[in-house]
Amino acid sequence: MKRILMIDDDLSFLKIYSEILKGSGYDTVTAYGGPEALELLEEEYFDIVITDVAMPEMNGIEVLKRIKGEYPSTLVMMLTGEGSISGAVEAMELGAYTYLIKPLEIDQLLLNIKRALEYLELNSENQQLKSRISSLGHEGRLIGSSAPIAELREQIMKTAPTNANVLITGESGTGKEIIADLLHENGLNKGGPMIKVNCAALAESVLESEIFGHEKGAFTGALAAKPGRFELARGGTLFLDEIGELSLKLQSKLLRVLQEKEFERVGGTKTIKVDFRLIAATNRELSKEVEKGTFREDLYYRINVVPLVSPPLRERTEDIPVLLEHYLEIYCKELKKAPVKVTEQAMEILKKYHWKGNVRELKNLTERLVVFSDGRDINAEMLPEEIRGQGNWSQDFRQMDFQEAKRYFEKEYLSYMLKKNQWNISVTAEEIKIARKNLQLKIKQLNIRKDTKK
Repeated sequence: MKRILMIDDDLSFLKIYSEILKGSGYDTVTAYGGPEALELLEEEYFDIVITDVAMPEMNGIEVLKRIKGEYPSTLVMMLTGEGSISGAVEAMELGAYTYLIKPLEIDQLLLNIKRALEYLELNSENQQLKSRISSLGHEGRLIGSSAPIAELREQIMKTAPTNANVLITGESGTGKEIIADLLHENGLNKGGPMIKVNCAALAESVLESEIFGHEKGAFTGALAAKPGRFELARGGTLFLDEIGELSLKLQSKLLRVLQEKEFERVGGTKTIKVDFRLIAATNRELSKEVEKGTFREDLYYRINVVPLVSPPLRERTEDIPVLLEHYLEIYCKELKKAPVKVTEQAMEILKKYHWKGNVRELKNLTERLVVFSDGRDINAEMLPEEIRGQGNWSQDFRQMDFQEAKRYFEKEYLSYMLKKNQWNISVTAEEIKIARKNLQLKIKQLNIRKDTKK
């Protein structure tokens, strides 16, 4: 049932029209003036707010500004008298959906509410369509056709249209935030806000205030009350990135919010009700943190209703060519460079590299290569030495016996280290921790020469 909040300073008007809307099937709540309405909005979600423009203490324009700033997904319809059309025009410029002139005609009111709800539904469908298109390869989304990515994309589309809590795990740089965005944009709360918090970026005291909000005077510097991320996420999604960094104290408080759907601001006593979907992410193995006692077991099960794993790039190397093509196009346009390609030899090296930094590392490398490309195609020599060295070590050792594989690795490794140190045998021997004479012997036995390719 769609929810409507009516605001006016005329009690008889509120009573009559709220009964009409309830009779038409709408869950309708009334507020006598702006301050009372804002208190209701803090505790409950409304699809539409209908407010008079001319009210004492806080007029409709002020109410509109607060709603558009704090609850952008809620549509606002303004009511104005014959002589105050200028206020209605200002309201439209500030983001009001429409304005109606008092005295209201019932049919006109119901028609506008119907159109507003159709607009909300159409907007949600458009957002869902955009996110589905994005998930297939738009900039910043899940790019690739490898089995791990195809499976993850399918899991996202099955999980998104539910309210189940989701825990996204994976190494840094694999795109956990992208997964969270896709879940929200295809979810039941897609019309609501997507609020994000990086739990690793803030000190505990600051993080508590940021998440729960605070009242005026709650601590030094709290000059005014401030809503927290729980409140801002009302009717939408809250994304807690690096949730494994939360202290046990904050874990306990978060658990209560998830169980009871209510909390108090820092320094406050008023209980605030909230309703949002939780998506959490971490690069830690929380099950091991539970065993160590650094993460609450009850919270772990509460957030891990649907587990999703963001795969590392080394497990989907077949996606590297399409990722490179995508980022090359972006950075060539951004840096106003001529389009460039990656040579076959360079591509093979990149596909063999370990990619500890995952897609983020590949993206950063692509930008660096475009900066120095000068219109030339990217070849193996343009790749950083640490990538060229590691990439060329990857051979199919299954075709070798043990001694052959050992000899091959030693030659490749020593060739790389010698070239890295400009063939300074003493420096190389010290770095790899063997005696200088033993290194010289290996160079002779393996027939390593200065022109040996890495």
